[in-house]
Amino acid sequence: MSQPYGASLSSTSKWLNIFQYCRFLRILGHVMVLLVLALVGLIYTAIVPLTFGPMLLSKNVFVVLGSAIVIMVFTAVTAMCIWSYLATVALDPGRVPPDWHPFTDDQHARAELERLSYSSHYFDRRDPRRPRFCKRCQAWKPERAHHCSVTGRCVLKMDHWCIWVVNCVGLLNYKAFLLFIFYAMLGCMLGLLLLLKSMIDFFNNKLRGPSAPLIFVVSIFCFAFALSLAGFLAMHGQLIAANCTTIEMYEKDRLHPWPYNKGFRRNFEEVFGRNKLRWLLPMYGKDEKRQLLETCLGKGPAPGAGRPQAVGQWGGATALPLLSHPATPFLSNSV
Repeated sequence: MSQPYGASLSSTSKWLNIFQYCRFLRILGHVMVLLVLALVGLIYTAIVPLTFGPMLLSKNVFVVLGSAIVIMVFTAVTAMCIWSYLATVALDPGRVPPDWHPFTDDQHARAELERLSYSSHYFDRRDPRRPRFCKRCQAWKPERAHHCSVTGRCVLKMDHWCIWVVNCVGLLNYKAFLLFIFYAMLGCMLGLLLLLKSMIDFFNNKLRGPSAPLIFVVSIFCFAFALSLAGFLAMHGQLIAANCTTIEMYEKDRLHPWPYNKGFRRNFEEVFGRNKLRWLLPMYGKDEKRQLLETCLGKGPAPGAGRPQAVGQWGGATALPLLSHPATPFLSNSV
């Protein structure tokens, strides 16, 4: 007996869905994590044990003191780079709580979900504040949340999925990701500066021995990575200044003026927190993490309420209004 047309179409669309194969990137990502750690170890080895480590045995006190300072500073930068990197890999970027929706109660949510069947719905795709329903997760999406095809779930304030950290960069690990880029760029710049004399000696045939090729290769790596990471950091600096994510930046149409732009200082504090002592640490305090989640999910249910309240253009943390007509510019069934 032949399969029904609907079942056949469903089976075919399943195989044609290329996003299901994106999850294999996670396997490759674990290899990339080892590669990143190996590169950091290679650069550290060329600078500390091979270049400045032997100088500690010098009879010149100033050479010993200078070498010790260089080793301590570069070790601190390397340690912060690894800490930020592992934090980006390990931290959850932000999950949407089960059964979350931006409405006053479940009945309201079900009513609005039924309206999605109307073809006469009008919505402004440029406005990220519009309530949206994820067809893949079969759940409502908070503002600025997007579905990640690799992890198979919606991520709060998703920026992008990065194969270098085998994780999605989103609300709760974006700060760690930026600090990783910053410390990696700083380490490469320092490495290039510290190996400059060795590079000159290499081209003048004064640097010999088995470590010479390694120092030369590491110098090339430091130059290339410092240049590329500086450009990447500059791009994200512009995104922070506008309170915009990478996904939102590449959207064809965006709302102008951008509703989330609060000025550079407040945009910066939204990512790095208000505690200046923690700006350079890849971590959040409990209050900072709670405030971050409130920006995406709302301030939580009021006494007697069953669901979080919505945050957005409809009045801060007040409940969204009930629609009276299916053509109201409110809902989107886009993923």
